[in-house]
Order: sequence, then structure tokens, then C-alpha cells
Amino acid sequence: MVKKKSADETATAAGTDNGGLATGNASENAGASARADWREQASEFGKQAKDAAHNAAASAKNTTGEALHGLSKLIADTAQTVDSKLGPQYGDYARKAAEAVSGAAKSLDEKDVDQLAEDARNFVRKSPAVAIGAAAIVGFVLMRMMRGSNDEA
Repeated sequence: MVKKKSADETATAAGTDNGGLATGNASENAGASARADWREQASEFGKQAKDAAHNAAASAKNTTGEALHGLSKLIADTAQTVDSKLGPQYGDYARKAAEAVSGAAKSLDEKDVDQLAEDARNFVRKSPAVAIGAAAIVGFVLMRMMRGSNDEA
């Protein structure tokens, strides 16, 4: 007659004991806990990065708005000089340009960063070729500016 082995005898024959199973489960639980901690930390870093990017974008938006207002004022002030030197027709062009720049500055001031980002996404969806061309031009200008600043140093 064949005798059935108990679980302890089977585990001993296999070179393990019930304590080994508990150790394996504890190790798996520790690994799961470490993964959960890692995910939590990654999530927290992601939130911090998003907040930092949002703050930087808001600061850049405000700086750009101020620069556009200044440019608009400069163009409007120059329009009178253009009137006297080149004629009223060209002065009118300068005033229209000042109004356009002022309108862009006002539009920028009225929108928050999230609205501007959504506008940019919509523009890229509607005109991907123009967006790619603009990105290429901006990249080229930035590269030239950086190269120029390195040459001066």
C-alpha cells in the first residue's frame, strides 16, 4: 500500500519548508510595496514638474504680454515720425501695425496658459504644415542666437 505524504514531508523532500513559503510571500510583498512607493514618488515628481512648467509658462506669457504692449507703444509713437518723414500713408501703416500688436497683447492678457495651450493644439490640428514650418524657423533662429552668443564668449 502507498502511503500519502503530508504537506510538510513533500516540502521537506523538495528542499523547502513552510517557512520558506512565508519568506517568498514576504519578498513578493516587499517588491510590490517598493513598486507602489516608486509609482507614488514618480507621480509626485510628475505633479511637481507639471506645476513648474505651468508657472514658467505663465511667467513667459506675462513677459511676452508686457513686451508686446511696449512694442505697440513704440510703433504708435514712431507713427508720427513716419508721417512727417515718409508721409501720412506710411504713418497709417504704422498705426495699424501698432493696433494689431496691441490687439495681440490684449488677447494674450485675457487668456490663461491652459487656454493658450488649447489654442496652440487646435492650430496644429488645423494647420500642421504651418506649425512644422514655424517650429523649424523658431529652431533655426534659436540655434543662430545660441551660436552667436557662444562666438562672443
